[in-house]
Amino acid sequence: MSREPTEYPIVDTPGDLNQVLEGISDATLLALDTEFVRERTYFPELCVLQVATGDVIAAIDCLAGLDLDPLFEVLLAQDKVWILHSGRQDLEVVYYQTRRIPPRLIDTQIAAGLTGMPAQVGLQGLLAEWLDVDLGKQHTRADWSRRPLTDGLKHYALDDVRYLLAVWRKLEDRLEELGRLEWFHEDCERQLAIPIEPELDMLYDKIKGAGSLTGPHRAAARALVAWREERAVARNKPRRWILADDQLIRIARALPQSVADLKQVRDLPPRLVGRSGPAMLEAMLEAMTQAETLADPHRPVTPDRALAKALQAEVRARAADLGIQPELLATRRDIAKLAAGQSADALPPGWRRSILAEILAALNRDPK
Repeated sequence: MSREPTEYPIVDTPGDLNQVLEGISDATLLALDTEFVRERTYFPELCVLQVATGDVIAAIDCLAGLDLDPLFEVLLAQDKVWILHSGRQDLEVVYYQTRRIPPRLIDTQIAAGLTGMPAQVGLQGLLAEWLDVDLGKQHTRADWSRRPLTDGLKHYALDDVRYLLAVWRKLEDRLEELGRLEWFHEDCERQLAIPIEPELDMLYDKIKGAGSLTGPHRAAARALVAWREERAVARNKPRRWILADDQLIRIARALPQSVADLKQVRDLPPRLVGRSGPAMLEAMLEAMTQAETLADPHRPVTPDRALAKALQAEVRARAADLGIQPELLATRRDIAKLAAGQSADALPPGWRRSILAEILAALNRDPK
């Protein structure tokens, strides 16, 4: 008969932290979650870190003045495997705290998607489906920086890791039945390989309307994205506080040559123009000058609409055969790249590339 793990509802003393470290140091699988705040900063502020093994479940108060270095030395040891749910933000929070990421990852959201659940299923939906557990939603928007933490928040924090080991065991069994464990581990390794500190292309591609810009407009927008990122990091402020996405696009479309021109761009706050106008204009001018003399490697390529439609239909059909959501097999961007003439070899290696290559070959349109 297995015993229940020792619970530490909130760890805020060195003595309790040492006990937790002793309890988790020999474990290989660690269920983790983080609670943080970021509404007013660029970098997330880690407030609570939860960890669970078969023997220990704890919520560590990261604002209690504890020395967290010994904790991260244990968590980031080479023999550890982290179990997270939708773990990208948790990886980011820990990275900015330590400049390190775990050596291995198990993301239960990725696992759930490969068993046929929605690609973005939340922990609540996952636990309800596989363990018949109802987490509730009453604390999803809590301010984790406020102290003292209520008993309800402490319980909620522990519940975020309490069931991860159990649900992973069920998901692992199902993935093995489906023959998809290798797919799963590929996807988790790919998640760890994505840079935590975003590259310019990643930032640019996330901006609505940026994909339609060409020539000097595109050069100006990319310059503004780079300028904004540098400023946001230096000031530790959210990107939108420096320059909102819609403002950035309007400036890039207008291509102002002077502060007077910049003032004519619709809905730009006068304070923004006065404080940052010269710096933005300088960044754009330099980028546009370079764009005039260099070929643009980022120029968007127009997809073949007929091929894109055929690919989309085939992706849906193949995803249905596999019992997974179509976006898990190929994103709109993947389909657009293939329809624009790229070979499947241009996609990241792994199970998706193999399936998409088969689809292209079946359509007799593989550009290779």
